[in-house]
Amino acid sequence: MLPSTPLRLATCVIAAALALTACAPTSRTEPPRGDWEIGAVASVRGTELRYLTLVGTEPSEPPATANARLAGFLDEVGPAWRMPETIDVYVFPDRATLRDLTGFDTNGRALLELDAVVSIHAADSHEVAHLLTVPVERPLRLGGLWLEGIAMYYTWPEVYFDEATLAERGLPPRLGAWYGLTVHGNAQAARGDGELPALTPLAYGNRTWNAIPDTLTYPAAGSFVTHLLGAGHTDLARIAAFRAFLDEANRAIDTEGVLAAFERHMGLSLDQAEAAWHAFLDDWDEAAARR
Repeated sequence: MLPSTPLRLATCVIAAALALTACAPTSRTEPPRGDWEIGAVASVRGTELRYLTLVGTEPSEPPATANARLAGFLDEVGPAWRMPETIDVYVFPDRATLRDLTGFDTNGRALLELDAVVSIHAADSHEVAHLLTVPVERPLRLGGLWLEGIAMYYTWPEVYFDEATLAERGLPPRLGAWYGLTVHGNAQAARGDGELPALTPLAYGNRTWNAIPDTLTYPAAGSFVTHLLGAGHTDLARIAAFRAFLDEANRAIDTEGVLAAFERHMGLSLDQAEAAWHAFLDDWDEAAARR
């Protein structure tokens, strides 16, 4: 139900953080500073979804429309994961404003401790997906391969298809396209160029992940997890196994621990899963996927 009048939230000033370019989730105990108003509220499976914009700014999409798209995403994805009591979505007019008010030099980021996201996108399902899928146990040790892979799994069609294809297929243009290719098309191109990242070095921690360009890591992670779990988000048993893997992998203290957890829950080694994924990419027909 939408409020009859906007509700303003006076938020606390936060300490400046190091500028980060990726959209990985992070811990932050205070909301972004600024004068915010709640433009739309929706209730989804017991979760209150609140859409906030800066007072005096003009959203790129009506808040009620954007929030309804996020509500649909939560209704579809949420049951397989953790549904917070409240999710706050702070939408900024541009990247510079987001950076000035949060300290993050990024287009979007999940604030785990607040069950909130900050973003320049009207309906950033990718960042909302982080809130659902990250393990609640701290410290959060999972590397970007897994954190971004599962978020990309749920949002890659909307991220990677160009606007014309999205419109043709009736998909909402949540985040636009990534260099005009699908997630698999990007990974396939990287494999053809000899630049597709190997998975084992990315399995634990983020040192190797951060050393590789986002244009390679994000498509690789999304393509691999999408291949692993299957398109359409319909294999709930496999998704549940992957969720159990993420929880155990987050407690691992080294790569070997993550690899053992993967094999235990997914039923094959990471090397075997990677080989099957490579074979899939070798046969991927980008043109057919876009028809």
